[in-house]
Amino acid sequence: MKKSTIVILVCIAIVLGMVSGIMYAIIDRNNLQEAQINEIRKLNELIEANIVRVNEIQEDVVATSGSDVKLSPNAYIIFEKHYIDCGHTIIEKRQINDDEVNKDEEYFKNAYSDWEIESFSANEVKLYKEFQGNCDEHYLITVNDENIVVYSVDEDGNKTLKEETDIPVQYLPEEDVELLKKGITAYGQNELAKKLEDFE
Repeated sequence: MKKSTIVILVCIAIVLGMVSGIMYAIIDRNNLQEAQINEIRKLNELIEANIVRVNEIQEDVVATSGSDVKLSPNAYIIFEKHYIDCGHTIIEKRQINDDEVNKDEEYFKNAYSDWEIESFSANEVKLYKEFQGNCDEHYLITVNDENIVVYSVDEDGNKTLKEETDIPVQYLPEEDVELLKKGITAYGQNELAKKLEDFE
């Protein structure tokens, strides 16, 4: 074989090896992210199961006068907000304030009179309320002159600039730029981050 043929074959082999390595790295990165997400879900399930067990044990241990259940110092309040127009439900959880410790259900009925108490125990108060309109988790991804920008969209369709990213438009394929000019909608922080990541 000629030297030039050998050199060409070696160059082709090197290029194929590099392309294979890049593809493997991309596929491996996606698999790693999925594995991490699944691991976090499993941990959350374990934590929730243990919280339920601890709550059951604490409810058995808490002794109160009469039949009044009072909130323990480590209790949580869960706010379940349902938005009628978009149909989404947002759940927020916070630890109770110091002034809410040892309060009973009657206290919470008065303090949160415009909320419905779905459940009340020594370790948790679950409140529910319906709201007109859309939740504040609606976003529009579009472009300005040079970069991708993100707007928050309210129930009337009004847009408020949330973020001007540092993702330049000039290096994106033309079909992506056209989609962005029309606007890409996203619901929630996770979907927003995932869609932005697709353009990085």
